[in-house]
Amino acid sequence: MSKNDRSFNFPDATLQQHGTNVAEVLNTDIVEFKHFDSTFLDSYPEDIKAAIEEVRAIKTDMVVIDEMTEKTQAVYDAAAGCNSAYRTIIFFAVKAFADNKAVQNQFGANDINKVRKDHTRLVVFMGDLIKVVNKYREQLISAGCSELLIDSLPQLHSQLIEVKTAQELFKKERGIITQERVEKLNNLYDLLTPISEMAQIIFADDEARLARYLMPRPKSSTNSVDDLIIS
Repeated sequence: MSKNDRSFNFPDATLQQHGTNVAEVLNTDIVEFKHFDSTFLDSYPEDIKAAIEEVRAIKTDMVVIDEMTEKTQAVYDAAAGCNSAYRTIIFFAVKAFADNKAVQNQFGANDINKVRKDHTRLVVFMGDLIKVVNKYREQLISAGCSELLIDSLPQLHSQLIEVKTAQELFKKERGIITQERVEKLNNLYDLLTPISEMAQIIFADDEARLARYLMPRPKSSTNSVDDLIIS
C-alpha cells in the first residue's frame, strides 16, 4: 500500500463528519460499549475529537491545489516578462547585427523556441542572455535599445528563479502534506472502525442507535442497503 492510500473509499469530509457525530453521541452509550469490551476507554470521544482536529490542522487537497495554481501562475507571469523583454532585445540584436547570424545566435535566436515554454531551461537561457547583452551593450544601445530594458534583465531573471524555485519546492511539499493528511485520516478511520463493528453487535436489535455508529459506505450501482451512506 502506498503511503498516500486511504483506508476508506468515501470523501474525507464524510469521514470527518461521521467522526464528529460519533464523538457527540458516544457518551450517551459508552456504558454499553464498556460492558461489551472492558478495555473500552472513557476517553474515546475525546480521542476521536483530537484525531479530527489533527486532520483539520493539515491543508486540504483543495487548498493545496489552489496554492499550487497560484505558484504556477507566478511562474507563467515571470516567464511572460522574460519573453517580452527578449522579443525587444532580439529585435535590436538583429538590427545591430543584421548581416551577422553568428552574433544573432549568441542572443539565442536559434534557441528561444526550444526554451520559451520550458521554464527550467528559460532560467538558464536568461542567465546566458544577460552575459551576451552585457557583451554587446553599446551596440544595442546604439541601435536604439533602451538602457532601462537592458538593466531590467537581471531583475527579471532573479524573479523567474525565485518563483520557479518556490514552485518546485512546493511540488515536493505537496507530496509531504498529502501523505501527512492521509495518515491522519487513516488514524481517524482506525478509531471509528471498531466502534462501528462493536455497534453492529451491541445494537443489533436497535436500528436507530446502530445507525449512529455505522461507518459510512460508498454508494454503488446496486443501491443496496449495505451501500447506504450514513453521515
